[in-house]
Parts: sequence; C-alpha cells; structure tokens
Amino acid sequence: MHGQTEQATNGSTAEPSGPSSLTDSPETVRLRNALVAQLEREGTIRDTRIAAALRRVPRHAFVPELPAARAYRDEVVPVKYENQEPVSTLSQPSAIVTMLEQLELASGLRVLEVGAGTGYNAALLAELVEADELVSAIDLDDDLTARARRALDATGHAGLRIVTGDGFYGLPQRAPFDRIELSVATRIISPHWVEQLVEGGLLVVPLHLKGLRFLTPAWRKHGDTLRSESIRACTFVLLRGTGAAERATFRLPVRPELRFVWESDDEFPAGLLTRILKREGRAQGELPVSWAAATHLLLTHEDAFYAETADRRLRGIALFDRASESLAVLISATDGWGASSAITYGDETAYERLSAALQDWVNQGRPGLRELRLRAVPAGTDVELQPGEHRIPKPYFDLIASYHTRV
Repeated sequence: MHGQTEQATNGSTAEPSGPSSLTDSPETVRLRNALVAQLEREGTIRDTRIAAALRRVPRHAFVPELPAARAYRDEVVPVKYENQEPVSTLSQPSAIVTMLEQLELASGLRVLEVGAGTGYNAALLAELVEADELVSAIDLDDDLTARARRALDATGHAGLRIVTGDGFYGLPQRAPFDRIELSVATRIISPHWVEQLVEGGLLVVPLHLKGLRFLTPAWRKHGDTLRSESIRACTFVLLRGTGAAERATFRLPVRPELRFVWESDDEFPAGLLTRILKREGRAQGELPVSWAAATHLLLTHEDAFYAETADRRLRGIALFDRASESLAVLISATDGWGASSAITYGDETAYERLSAALQDWVNQGRPGLRELRLRAVPAGTDVELQPGEHRIPKPYFDLIASYHTRV
C-alpha cells in the first residue's frame, strides 16, 4: 500500500449534507452565488448540477486563513510552499469546473482524486455523485490530508475518504473507480491509474507534453489504451512523489541558462545543438504565433522542441534541421504567445521548415484543442501509425497525437 494512511473522521454520512451554519453567512452565500453567476456568464459552467454543487459547498471554509472575498475570486490560492515554490493549492474555480465538466459525473459513480489539496474539489465530487463514501482522495503530505479532513468534517462531508500516500500508486484498496481525476499536473500516466479504472471509465489528467503545461485530456479507457474524448487548457502544480522523478529536461554548457525539453525516440542531440548554438544567432524579426500554432508545431514535428530560461521569463519553440545543422527559434515572453521573435542559427533551412510548418497550420484551418486527438498506448507497443499521427515517447505510456480537421 506504499505507506498509505487514512485520516480519521469524526463520523460518517450516507449522503453529503450542506454547509454547516458555523462556516457560512449571508455574505459568504452572496459571494458564492456571485462567483457561480460569473462562471455561468463566461460559459465555463454548462452543467446545472455543477453550478448547484458550487453553490452548496462553502469554498471559504477550505481556506479559513483568508478573507472570504479572496476565497471567492476566480484565482488560485497557494496553501503550501517548498523552496519558495507552491506545492499545493486551492485550485482556480474555472479550472475546477472545466475538469468536473470533463469527468461527466453522475449519481453512484466511484471516484478517486489524486492531489487532495484542501479537500474542496473532493467535496464537489461527493456532491455530484451524491454520496460521500463513493469519493476517495489521496495526497502526499499528512499535514495536507489532516487539513482537508478538518474542512470536510466541518462542511458536512465526514464520510469522504482522505488518505495520505503517493498518488502515483492510486488507491488499490478502494478500486475499481469509474472516474479518476488528478488535481495536480503530471509528466506521465501511471499504470496504476489505468489498472484501477473500470473499462470505459474516464481519467482526467493535466499533462505536461513536450514542454506544454496546459493540456488536460479526459481519457476513456479501452482495454490497455486510452483515447482522449475532450482536451481543455488547465494548469496545476506538479505531482510529487514517484511520478515526479520522470523528467525530460536537459541543459548544455554552451547555454547554461536554458532548459530544453526533449521527448523523442532519438536521444537528445546534445552535440549537434552545442555546435549550432556556438554560432552567432541572427534576428529574423517577429512572427505572429498563437499558442494553438505553437502547440501544433510541437506535437506534429519530431524535430521541434521546447526551451525556456531557468527563471521562465522567456520561452521558445525551436525546430532544427540535422542535415544542414541549422536551428530556428521562436521566443515569447508570455504564456499566450502572440508576436514572437525569430532567431536563426546556421543557414536558412530550419527557418524555412518552421515557416512552412506554421503556414501548414494556417492551411489546415488553424486547428486548436478541439481538433487535437491523443491516444495513450503502453510504452514500446508496436502500433501502426495512421497518416497525420505522431508518436511521443513517455515512461509507461507513449502518446500519439493527431489533428482532425475539416480542411
């Protein structure tokens, strides 16, 4: 059971109840209703059951150290830091709602949440499956699970299971699950999550892929394969524990301030990139590059990779040409991309390939996340790729990306 321990509860209930009078007031009810109304206006909430759950669960009770007005902003609230970096948060309400929509929750479904945090999302899960005992949540640190336990007891969800342990291993003693949700980002898909998911069940995972930090697929299980049914844009703090050890980042002595993310069947071309980056770079002006175009470039070109400065103030997407030993880099100072500076090393071959790739994205109708499809197959499995499919190797499960366009 990998050192799992369960936080004690002061009782159990067959069904979740509403917030206790000790944690709610007319002002917090007003703030909560205002937040839900905002998310409805923005189109984030589509399911009326999710709206009702958000109105019932007092979000401020899970961060009692904050003024209630801040708890009801559509913002992330860090609750624990390590080395001055947040390692646990109360997630942004719009991100929580997005993933709840993807989970397609219904009464009676068994759910596991990896990354319990404050316990707020677990309470919403319990509301949506209409029984506390159907929901389990796991987190790495006992101080976090103890905090979540107290908040859940206070808000009428004493029957919800909170466990301290390494989320990479799931929760086998409570499996199988109809739904598994990660409230943390991950670089990998754990085989334990797939094993503990029922056939046809859904796994929603914020996934780091080729340096992209915002892809959140909802995977449907088909045997030992997962297929994305929806992909949304959410960002979360990274999973800690066993799964956090799987990294695909590299540095070069020639440019020590840069981190390169490399996920390819070939080894990281350290020697080639070192030779290229020793040359003088040439500015090629600015290119209008959206995040959808940058994503398409990374996922459909094996010679494309992501790089960023150690302080994350600058990020770049690069494409190199092995034969000519040339490199073209698009540099952006914002997560949303937009006007990006283009720099080339060597001759124009890589830059011409990059420009052609961006034009190909335009010619295909500028596909984004709605057109993106992902498959996850056991690592190393012999799979015949269809035209337009591109394989991205990962530990445990390789990913196969393609775009379904009407152009």
